Amino acid sequence: MPRILEWKNSEDPRDIVHVTVQSLVEGKLVAVPAETAYHVLASGLNPSAVEQLMQLPGRAPDRSPCVFLRSSHEAIDYAPKMSMIASRIANRGWPGPLVLQLPACDPTSLAFQLPTSVHESLVVDKRFLSQRVAAHQAISQAMRLLPGPLVAAPLVDASGNAACTRQQVEALAGKGLAIIVDDGPTHFGGFATCLRIDENHCTVTSPGVLDQSALTRLGQLTVLLVCTGNTCRSPMAEAILRRLMSERFASQFAEGQPAPAVAVSAGLSAFPGGPASPEAISVMKQRGLSLVHHQSRAVSDRLIMQADLVLTMTKSHRNAIIQRWPELSSKTHLLSNNHSDVSDPFGGSESVYAACAVQLEQFLRGWVDQIEEEWFPVWQVS
Repeated sequence: MPRILEWKNSEDPRDIVHVTVQSLVEGKLVAVPAETAYHVLASGLNPSAVEQLMQLPGRAPDRSPCVFLRSSHEAIDYAPKMSMIASRIANRGWPGPLVLQLPACDPTSLAFQLPTSVHESLVVDKRFLSQRVAAHQAISQAMRLLPGPLVAAPLVDASGNAACTRQQVEALAGKGLAIIVDDGPTHFGGFATCLRIDENHCTVTSPGVLDQSALTRLGQLTVLLVCTGNTCRSPMAEAILRRLMSERFASQFAEGQPAPAVAVSAGLSAFPGGPASPEAISVMKQRGLSLVHHQSRAVSDRLIMQADLVLTMTKSHRNAIIQRWPELSSKTHLLSNNHSDVSDPFGGSESVYAACAVQLEQFLRGWVDQIEEEWFPVWQVS
């Protein structure tokens, strides 16, 4: 029978991590909780251990084993030609209850560095490698100490449901395991959603706790517009950009379909929850757009990290963002195409706001012209 290691009651969880790593290096199988089901783990460098995993009673038979990654940035090592859509969904969805099947047929893929039998066990339809970043500390800490990748597969109980407790794991798969790390019932209590991404085509191959609406949000092209207070320039730009995208890509933005792209706005010094200025509301109303329900918000780590494109009203806005988030310089740009700032209309007359709106639309049209349909996900039925 497996050794039970209780995560919550451990005085020092690092001891559990070290025991787990040692067992994996020795070619043994270990069960750990992810956010979804408990998973059985094997060292990806040990063909015998992976073969044991494939034959283990209790492994979900209809779900392909996957490679656990340390972070979303590691995915490109296994899928060197991953698409913009794949990168976007990986960055937003990981760590989390999401398995991505990505093309791994490029000869530079690390998948080809795995032992031949392991590679053959993992590749689906001769092209795709299932990958995931799980959030549980037992997994992430163990991977920091391991020399190679982990192969993982979700476990099921006798009824074929996701094994979400240590007792379910013991009952069906216990005899083949060296260790079970017990952290009580898993957070989601189900399977991870498995999504295949080939260029911009997205197909759910195995359903899970993330539904289609959640996947749609992960896949949307997101443009963030930034000013100072988020009551004048950036809210107007948000409304204008939303209309321009829906006009240019009318079929993708058709009513009843999930929007493939979203425009959002924020301010570097915004007071949360404030309304748009009366003049901005009036000028947008004249254009058939509404800012009545706008509420200002500040630029946050989450908001700016998840944006595909960040457009700032002035050079000082861009400099402030890059100073705080230097890694985002490549996706943060000045809105204008002539290196000029968009003047702040705050305190000005309605005519000043109207002139600002004209300037915003002119600049935004230039950006919309650069957007390509391939930047939007195409959702397909399995």
